[in-house]
Amino acid sequence: MSADTFRSRLYAGEPLVSSFIKTGHYQPVEVAGTAGLDAVVIDAEHAAFSAGDLDACLMACRAAGVAGLVRVPDTRPATLLQVLDMGAQGVLVPHVKSAAQAAEIVACTRYARGVRGFSNSARAGGYGAVPMREHIARQDETVSVICQIEDEDALAHLDAIAAVDGVDCLFVGRADLSVSLRTFDLDAPAVAQATRAALGAASGAGKAGGLFLGDVASVPQWRAAGASFFVIGSDQSMMRAGWRQAAQAVRAAL
Repeated sequence: MSADTFRSRLYAGEPLVSSFIKTGHYQPVEVAGTAGLDAVVIDAEHAAFSAGDLDACLMACRAAGVAGLVRVPDTRPATLLQVLDMGAQGVLVPHVKSAAQAAEIVACTRYARGVRGFSNSARAGGYGAVPMREHIARQDETVSVICQIEDEDALAHLDAIAAVDGVDCLFVGRADLSVSLRTFDLDAPAVAQATRAALGAASGAGKAGGLFLGDVASVPQWRAAGASFFVIGSDQSMMRAGWRQAAQAVRAAL
């Protein structure tokens, strides 16, 4: 595995900082890259992204030198294939509940040991410039599969999901997990316990662990619990926080 790929950095347990992109335009991606993020997660599950929007945003990832991941809206083979052909370096897959489901997802992202439909004519294949064997080897080596743990049903299968070959990271979605556990509180003890269990399962399998955080205050706590991949806020939340601070500061000064 190449030492400088996002996937290799995940496996190395390197602390990685990312953020969700929820605006269907390429410019927030470019800004994120210039700000020094390791990756952006284009949120096609909870935001309005057309195929054209995704394509432009993934092109912007390359221009800005930032890893482009896509949180896909579903696990249909066509959905996974499309974003990978566009050049996504990985997929964040919501609501993974079993090892069998995880294995099916991985298979859709792999050529040699999977069922991914071949094409080297899109961005991922250099628009046909990358030879077939090289394209297959490169994609199978570098594409990351990040399974989101956010359902009570998944908690009994954490070790099995983490053990699936090709699963690179267990990523805890504490909001949906809190809803599934009926606590409706991200900081509830049951949610914290489940989050630590998922991070522990990932670590035990030699995989990365990650989670979403609204801000950076609790990063040291979760780093100590085994997390290394942090998605902090979103382009929208960062803008809102900055504008709120500016508005409050001006009003206070006047």
